[in-house]
Amino acid sequence: MTEHRLILPTDLKDCQLTYLHQLAKGMTVYNQGEKAQEFYYVQQGLIGLYHMLDNGKESLARLYKQGDYFGFRTLFGLGDSRYHCNAKVLIEAEIIRIKPENIDRFFTDNLQMSKILLQTIANELGDAEQRLAKSAYLHTLDRVIDSLYFLNTNFPYYNWTYREIAEYAGCETETAIRIAKALKQKGLLTDLLSAHKGK
Repeated sequence: MTEHRLILPTDLKDCQLTYLHQLAKGMTVYNQGEKAQEFYYVQQGLIGLYHMLDNGKESLARLYKQGDYFGFRTLFGLGDSRYHCNAKVLIEAEIIRIKPENIDRFFTDNLQMSKILLQTIANELGDAEQRLAKSAYLHTLDRVIDSLYFLNTNFPYYNWTYREIAEYAGCETETAIRIAKALKQKGLLTDLLSAHKGK
């Protein structure tokens, strides 16, 4: 995710802004399959993007922190404009909902923002391709370690559960717990493994 402090929602033209305050942990910002009519900016808090699998399980796809925009890829994409993931609040959040009045005019009148969104999409695609490649050649142990490192290094202020670590690593919660316990017993990654993590 890229820092977007140079262009704030209040700098944008041809759109309506709605301020959403004190969104509690666990609240849904939008649901997978819901028609996209706006995108969002995180003023504070942490938002998780979860893809619901056919078997009903969720996979943690991406995270958005203060200063990030999200939900725009679906809105500005071609074809079906339905969100491909659920967006949920992980840490109490304040976000701004941005609803363009006209998509073409929005891009024309906000050229710098269009560039930032394009760069963000490129970065997210690169991250997704890296994770896909890792899931293909890394063993589950390596994926869990990689996820532990990434999540705790980039979002140290959030107490990651084994379930969330497993969702990000693409494995079962029990597997993440077993690997974490084995790492603790060997005295490895103790700085990344907190004393207690709920499921």
